[in-house]
Amino acid sequence: MSLPFPKKLDRYLGNLFLRLALIILIGVIALFIIVNFFENIDKFISHGFKVGAIARYYMYQVPYIAVLMIPVSLLLATFFSIGELSATFEIMAVKASGISMKRFVVSIFIISSLFTALSMYLNMYIVGTWMKRAETVMAVEIEGKRMPRSRTFANDLTFISENRVYYFRSISALSNRADAIVMVELEKEGRIRKRVDAVYGTYDTLKGEWILHRASVREFAGDTVRYAYFDRRVFQEITQSPFDFLRDEKDLFQMNVDELRRRIETLGRSGFEVYAELTELYSRYSFPFMNLIIVIFAVPIAAAMKKRGKAWGFGISVMLVFIYWGLSEAFKTLGSVGKIDPVLAAWIPNLFFLVIGIPMWFRIEY
Repeated sequence: MSLPFPKKLDRYLGNLFLRLALIILIGVIALFIIVNFFENIDKFISHGFKVGAIARYYMYQVPYIAVLMIPVSLLLATFFSIGELSATFEIMAVKASGISMKRFVVSIFIISSLFTALSMYLNMYIVGTWMKRAETVMAVEIEGKRMPRSRTFANDLTFISENRVYYFRSISALSNRADAIVMVELEKEGRIRKRVDAVYGTYDTLKGEWILHRASVREFAGDTVRYAYFDRRVFQEITQSPFDFLRDEKDLFQMNVDELRRRIETLGRSGFEVYAELTELYSRYSFPFMNLIIVIFAVPIAAAMKKRGKAWGFGISVMLVFIYWGLSEAFKTLGSVGKIDPVLAAWIPNLFFLVIGIPMWFRIEY
């Protein structure tokens, strides 16, 4: 018994949609790179215009640009494919044969799902790592610096080193001073072994030692807590200098999901807030689903373009994409500072547009 599945029509629309999506995606990635290249051309020329390094710099940015631009390419591919079939009356012929519009565009959703899976994989494991490599290529190979990023000051710095977690409300490598210092030392099982809190600390560059002032030390052994207070004490177990703490620390954006999970677990066990880390982690999963949501928007608008015109449908949908991006960044910021739950911060934009898009989908004419 054969299934009521018009395979030829699915292949026909699917091939058209896929071809357009790939052409548009390659085009917008190339346009992004060309624009960015001419913005940085003075910098490239002033540092010797190293062709190989420049090529690697943009190669490492391709996954990030792709994740960002896949929704746009799927949106435009939906418009152009359905618009082309409408212009040649092929959609009218499909409807006349008894196939609904919703059934006809199934292949678009299948291909969009594959793009969503690709986008999720890139966003989870590739984008952050490759953007870090791009930063290194720009700083070391193109600009000729010794290290990718050299900072001399930072606020709210968290540093994880093996079984220790450090927090500095502020730290300066120029003055060799840090304020509001917290050091948490963990056992292998994840329990807290020691916690040090200091009002401020200074670093002796000659001896390579940290001197903590007004420091409280708590050591945990089972149910026993040993407490000590020092007005001034040398902590030789802190071996990193201010430059070490400030050097080449990865941004959350540059971590993959495994690194984010380990950071969340370590900081959580140490008693630190992890709002920003959780929001970034959940956003890695939520953002790729924009690809499917944008198709839910695009199909009804593309199907109705014969009444309102292509410019109207295209303009409305592009506007919705930018609104989605804006809402995503706004809620991500709110989640990162703990104003709303990180899960909600990551998923509210998707849910908001899905609530709008589903009624549009069900109003599609037969």
